[in-house]
Amino acid sequence: MGILAGYKVVEFSRYPAGSILGMLLADQGADVHKIEPLGGDPSRGTEEFAVWNRGKFSSLSTYSKNTVVHFANGADIVIECLDASEKTALGLTFVSLSQITADKEPVVVSIPAFQEDHPLGWLPAREGLVAASSGVYALNPSGDDPVPEEGPSFHELYYASTFAAITAAPAVTAALLYRGKTGKGQQITVPIHDSMYQGMGTALVRHSQRPHGKQEGHPVIARFYRCRDGRWINVNIAIPRFLAPFLEAIGHLDWLDHLTDNKLLNSDGDLLEEWNQKFEEIWTERTALEWETFMEHIGVPGTACRTVDEWLDEPQASDSGAVVQINDPIFGRMKQPGLLVKTHGNLGQVKTPAPEMPGDN
Repeated sequence: MGILAGYKVVEFSRYPAGSILGMLLADQGADVHKIEPLGGDPSRGTEEFAVWNRGKFSSLSTYSKNTVVHFANGADIVIECLDASEKTALGLTFVSLSQITADKEPVVVSIPAFQEDHPLGWLPAREGLVAASSGVYALNPSGDDPVPEEGPSFHELYYASTFAAITAAPAVTAALLYRGKTGKGQQITVPIHDSMYQGMGTALVRHSQRPHGKQEGHPVIARFYRCRDGRWINVNIAIPRFLAPFLEAIGHLDWLDHLTDNKLLNSDGDLLEEWNQKFEEIWTERTALEWETFMEHIGVPGTACRTVDEWLDEPQASDSGAVVQINDPIFGRMKQPGLLVKTHGNLGQVKTPAPEMPGDN
């Protein structure tokens, strides 16, 4: 069922953010009808399409005002993630849609690439364009500037589109609650570019106030170390209640005062290098997973850096429903993200795989 059961959603989206939002609403029980252009969604046949469009109904149609009138009639929520000119031509605005959604004002969600008055406001809502403009590719994973010969640091994660969809989802439910009280719908606009400010959170402040280095935090005891097996562990023991028991367990409690003098360590490069070398030697005494077990035993935080496959295959991932298995018509049995939002007594679910190519309408 899900807490959004009974709500009708119509999705007009050429880009990931709109599809991801539709997926989130479908997972919570909403009836999501995806309107694809003739020829199908541009991402059809990809793993992304299989994940982002699960649990939806689908129709093929020319994108026209008549199409909007036909499908949006009676809709509670209309998702629009199209080019700006296309949105205007189709009349996918709150004012226009309010005239065709029967006896209730709709909740209209627009997810453009940028604010309308932004200099780049004409650009389509493609992940790479928005991510590049927001600084995501400007730093490599260590936090350093990119190596000049290598250029920007690219990645496969749809950060910007996902942040926009996750930002829009609670706004939709808030708008439905408001409509239930007042009878009035809402126009919600979530520019993907702006959602990155929210997604980056405190990193915005940190970036402007202190320089990036390979590893931020305490220079010795809150960082990554390579272990005996060549794998890495993240150590976070920079406060005395963690540092003291760790040093005692490895037989070096006498190091405590030296390692808690951050000011001295940061001001004396030779001293810092000396302590880094000492700790690098310590971590080569065990494998990463052996260290993780050791640190758990003494109640000190440390986590081995896992591969994506290890992360997905953890029993907790499937037991908790964070990762689910879906029988997709193209890819067969595949792992997909599950439902992160749990509600008491009215759980959502991944209802169906992504729809196969429908007939023309």
